[in-house]
Amino acid sequence: MKRLALILALAAAPAQAQDWPREVYDPATEGAPADLVLPMPCGGAMAFQKVTVPVDASDPLADRRLRLGQTLDDTGYSDYLSPAFLRGSFTDAATGTTHYYIARYELTEGQYRALIGDCHAPERSDRLARGGLSWFDAVSLAQTYSEWLIAQRPPGLPVEDGVPGFVRLPTETEWEYATRGGARIEPTKFPDRTFFGDGDLRDYARHQAAGSGRGALGPVGLRKPNPLGLYDVYGNAEELMLDPFRLNAVGRAGGQVGGIVTRGGSVLSTPDQIYSAQRTEYPPFDPATGAPIAGATFGMRLVIATHIATSDAHLRAIRNRWDEIAGAEPDAAIAETDPLALLTGLIEAETDPGRQDALNELKLQFRRAGDRAQTAQSQSARATLLAGAVFVESLDNNAAAIAAKAANIRMLVDLQKNGNQTAFYARQVEKHVQEIGELRAAQATYLLSFRATLESLNADVAPTVRESAYAVLREEMSLAGRSALLRKLDRFWGDVEAYADRPDLGPDALLAMALD
Repeated sequence: MKRLALILALAAAPAQAQDWPREVYDPATEGAPADLVLPMPCGGAMAFQKVTVPVDASDPLADRRLRLGQTLDDTGYSDYLSPAFLRGSFTDAATGTTHYYIARYELTEGQYRALIGDCHAPERSDRLARGGLSWFDAVSLAQTYSEWLIAQRPPGLPVEDGVPGFVRLPTETEWEYATRGGARIEPTKFPDRTFFGDGDLRDYARHQAAGSGRGALGPVGLRKPNPLGLYDVYGNAEELMLDPFRLNAVGRAGGQVGGIVTRGGSVLSTPDQIYSAQRTEYPPFDPATGAPIAGATFGMRLVIATHIATSDAHLRAIRNRWDEIAGAEPDAAIAETDPLALLTGLIEAETDPGRQDALNELKLQFRRAGDRAQTAQSQSARATLLAGAVFVESLDNNAAAIAAKAANIRMLVDLQKNGNQTAFYARQVEKHVQEIGELRAAQATYLLSFRATLESLNADVAPTVRESAYAVLREEMSLAGRSALLRKLDRFWGDVEAYADRPDLGPDALLAMALD
């Protein structure tokens, strides 16, 4: 009853003007401000960062395949490498990709007070990360904040398809993707143990080390951020996750569902215990008393999300896309040649329940194989586009080197005409001519590979897959700050479209197209 009265009181109260100073809710004042700030009860606020998940948002079933975890045998049962899939709740109209929001900082004492209705003026201690939470406390706080936000509809609350977002604990995939840096970190660095590589952990985490945590939760935002602008993802409070613990069964989730999960380590963690894939399981209840487990270092970080079927129109789009991928109800014209359609007919005609079950299992395997093939084709298209951009860059550099050698030869020939050291200049000319020959041989190899990528993208990849892969890869490069390679990608994309009209270009014309 007490909680119900609190929720009703907070929901009924009008949204107060945000009167907390920025250093209380977004203390990293020296850096860029948060991507999004939402009000809280008691005039408080919470800062969030946008996490872009580059997928084709127009496809309601498109998601991003990730490889999370770490190749650590001693903890492989918990956090070994495994596939994961992710899509953001919100659509970015400008880029055609998806995103979600995650709190920039761990929940603080001040924010906790606001959510339980304690509205006295902010204090210095309000910047401390809030610990001592059980999983049930965290879910309850998210519920309270969601009800308040949806009732108040403050400006800036993300909306998808007319539906307002709500806050909840992050899934492990959302948390790890954001912690590693998401699309804002170099793809080659994404799998690393930590996002900062060989940097000093003390610069990024409050943990068990000399001059670091000293065992007590500290103020948020004092250490350096990760590439997404998130603070304290390592150390300080260990952060509660939405999903329960499951073992890693050599690259896949184990079948048994376990207790609660925290991620990121805490002030009590040693350096070797802090890395992006680290996971810890705890029992949800004290075996002796039955009370919910609320560890002194248990904290939380919220995400903003929505449910999936946000409207009837969106649900229809999902169903239509699923039918398209799964091959449901094929046209009569293709039913005679489509293996999945033939299998569907056999299942419908089969009267023996055992054989029908076996055929349904076979149909499921067909569909899984089709989904894997589609995912593989999309990944292959992105890789081929990236290779094409690299070949454009290589051809540019090669052409510049040939031009420089040719300029040197002209200069040496002019010097020979003056009659000075003609033998020396002749040897230099011969050397440059030989090097130009080597460069032209390399150019021929680059050009052969360049044509192969153009041919593969035009002949082996469906236009819709190719266009989606280009849009996603372009967004990835933009987020990672790869502006030079992005320009090469855009040039290569123009070449892909031009090659579709003239696939019989000779070597000279193909080279001119690549260098244009």
